[in-house]
Amino acid sequence: MSEEEISTVLNTYMYLDYREADDGMSIDEIVKELASSPDCCPGGIHYGEYMILSQAAENPEIGSLIIDNQSHFMGFDNGTAACSFQTPDQSCTYIVYRGTVDGEWPDNGIGMTESSTVQQERALSYFDAVIERSDIGREQRLVVTGHSKGGNKAQYVLMSSENGNLADVCYSIDGQGFSENAIATWKASYGEEEYEKRRSKIVGVYGENDYVNVLGHSIVQKENIYYIKTPVEKTNFAGYHDIKYMFARQQVNPQTGQMETIFSGKRNAYALKRGDLGNYAARLSADVMNLPEHRRDGCAAVIMHLMEVTRGGKEGINGEKLSLFDLDDFLTDGPELISDSLFFSGAGLGLLWGVFQKPTLAGGMQGDVCLLLNKERLKQRAEELRQLAILIQKETEAVLLVQEKLSAAMKGGFDMKHKLTALEREMKKLKLSFEYSSKQLIEITQMYTGCDETVFNS
Repeated sequence: MSEEEISTVLNTYMYLDYREADDGMSIDEIVKELASSPDCCPGGIHYGEYMILSQAAENPEIGSLIIDNQSHFMGFDNGTAACSFQTPDQSCTYIVYRGTVDGEWPDNGIGMTESSTVQQERALSYFDAVIERSDIGREQRLVVTGHSKGGNKAQYVLMSSENGNLADVCYSIDGQGFSENAIATWKASYGEEEYEKRRSKIVGVYGENDYVNVLGHSIVQKENIYYIKTPVEKTNFAGYHDIKYMFARQQVNPQTGQMETIFSGKRNAYALKRGDLGNYAARLSADVMNLPEHRRDGCAAVIMHLMEVTRGGKEGINGEKLSLFDLDDFLTDGPELISDSLFFSGAGLGLLWGVFQKPTLAGGMQGDVCLLLNKERLKQRAEELRQLAILIQKETEAVLLVQEKLSAAMKGGFDMKHKLTALEREMKKLKLSFEYSSKQLIEITQMYTGCDETVFNS
């Protein structure tokens, strides 16, 4: 399994909310313990996540990982739900942050205007504590990852910690972005060059119709963004942001004849592009982020508190509450932003067409095989092939020159002449092959000029 896929599985584990595992247990051992839990049995609330973890753990790269540094054993609050996983030989450590827990939605809204939030700072404290506690150094590979708010925290600690340079890569799965104040703070702290170096380590892995990763200003480079197929029923709005649907398959139940969703330990293929709901969410988020900061925070606060209310909470984990000023900001700007983005933008109309006309909002390729292409690297390879063709041409001319200068006696008769002629012929064929390949690569890059997608059907 790729490191990215392993990270996605570990993020799925975090939603089991299993606090009975002891530090030092392997995932294989945890799976065996979970097998008897009612929540993980068919019909249980975590059955999907358990099926993903148990099947993925059949691969030793997953099953042998050792859990450690569980945040609830280290005195952190419930919002800082995190742990680490380490390979048996201790050559690689994964630091994993869970997504939004009860009470954290208001903190998400604060992150759309402020340079940092309370929960981000606590995630930073946890990261630094793990680095010291596990004595992680440059000789070990360090992966930091998280889903949703966990993905935002993973990005934040990579960008903010003095130990952030120890991280080799950050996999932000459906993780949202930041405010312009956060970005300005990082650039002021260590300069543009270090800022770019750190953010180049972030890989964005998003569900094709996820609506959370588009919040705020993304710091993920476009060439590091990938979309995953997520087969979700159109009426299951929460499912578009649920990580387990990255492992979902839809099939016909032979007994009922109805479509059903099953979950396996194999993550789905890449999607060709972002889906209709994802496009609309990106447009709406951009409109919100374009509001003046003093009005944006009110809109964001109302939206995030509404998300919290759906989970039964009335205030944030740190006592955040709505004010009349927040409501006024939302009522002034919110309805107009929503209606304009939905009815008067291509993304909104695309979503409406998808909801009423298409059987599913899922898009992208059919099948499980895809090819990842990077246009800049293709151009580089095309130029390298062109230079090889020029080099072959020069070498061919050198061979011809040798042929002309050698006397008949030195050529060794017919055999040497034949070999030189054959060599000349093969070199000419090689030159033509390099030229043709270079031309084909150039045509591919020109065909997709202006496209953001880096995933194409093979």
